[in-house]
Amino acid sequence: MIGISRLSAEESRSICKKMDSSPSIRMAYGLLFEGDIPSAKVRFQRILDENKHDPDALAGMAICVVEDSGRFVSATKLAMLSVKLAPRSPAGYYALAYIHLLGSKLEPAYRYLMKAHDLAPADPRVNLGMSQLEIQRPPVISDLPREHFLNKALGKSRSLLRTSFKKMVSASS
Repeated sequence: MIGISRLSAEESRSICKKMDSSPSIRMAYGLLFEGDIPSAKVRFQRILDENKHDPDALAGMAICVVEDSGRFVSATKLAMLSVKLAPRSPAGYYALAYIHLLGSKLEPAYRYLMKAHDLAPADPRVNLGMSQLEIQRPPVISDLPREHFLNKALGKSRSLLRTSFKKMVSASS
């Protein structure tokens, strides 16, 4: 487990309060964020038993599947189904980003996180995903430590350039 499961109970509650979801979904994500993957998986399964087309529950279940058993293909299928059912919801894109992040596929993870951010900029899961992406991303100058002032400055400029380029491309479309 690389990151989603490393939050304290207080951090988890804070994130879940900001989520725009039902109380049962927030509770299941709370368990997921706290690292109790088996309990979160049970909660998501109960929600899916009631409504097998719940995109938030499918996305959460996708994260549970990849965290619990490392089944990337099954998790990706669940997350893609979530996106197909609710293309305007950030949950499926967040799950896809997390799955790709676990698989060390940083570019697709970044694209899916940006799509989730475009759909719901205030969703706390997106900020959590961005912080995990930054941890996985190699420093700009690999010979220097990540905390070196040059790597920090160049990393900030890299993300600013990427954001401004993305805005420029979307404006021209």
